[in-house]
Amino acid sequence: MNYRSCKKIHESFILAENNEPHLAVRNATTGEIEKTVPITSPMEKGYIYASLFFFDEVDKEVIKLNKMIQKVLDELQQEVNIDNPTLLLMELSNRVKNAIGDDSLDALIKEMLAAQTKAIALMPDAEEMKKLMVIKEAIYTELFNNFVNMTFKNSKDVGGFRTFKFTNEYVETLTERQKKLLAPAIRMAGFINQLRLDGFELQPDWSVRFKPHRIEQTFNAREDEIKTNLKRLMEEHFR
Repeated sequence: MNYRSCKKIHESFILAENNEPHLAVRNATTGEIEKTVPITSPMEKGYIYASLFFFDEVDKEVIKLNKMIQKVLDELQQEVNIDNPTLLLMELSNRVKNAIGDDSLDALIKEMLAAQTKAIALMPDAEEMKKLMVIKEAIYTELFNNFVNMTFKNSKDVGGFRTFKFTNEYVETLTERQKKLLAPAIRMAGFINQLRLDGFELQPDWSVRFKPHRIEQTFNAREDEIKTNLKRLMEEHFR
């Protein structure tokens, strides 16, 4: 699992009213959902749930980056009045580059300026999108590892169970969708780390308990099977 796979799942699947995952079959022209197809495999469901959870984790960080860019833009526009869209882009890009140390956010900068200034008809080029994807993959890796540390490595042994509790501060950062997907995200994170979580419980106070059982099968082989099945499903309905 990586950011690319999470993004693909986010673009292709939705949660129904009962929180069950469905493939969203969209009109090729309008993008409107024409029908949905339920997912029945427990493992595929878990993979979709976890992918949506971690997509939202990364998306929250991207929102923070956009807010940072907006702050730099606001400061720039207070200092000078730049009417030329190309010059505005160059100056904003330089200031953001100085702030973070490289030009990896140029794609976000172009998207922001294009949305705010009708005169700017700029689309990020392939190289800029590649750099942004590298940033997002790095964010995903860091957030996923933090999640694993929080849920497994920092858990305590209580009466034969491993237990931990999410802090109020962490829960407050979760999107509404993430709150629904937290339990399957924990289970999938365990599976990725070759752990089956027996007796798993997520309590209303956001505390968790489970008995970890080491499994021999690595996640990579199973993930290939899951991706193949989901890809086949999409191909059947997107013809």
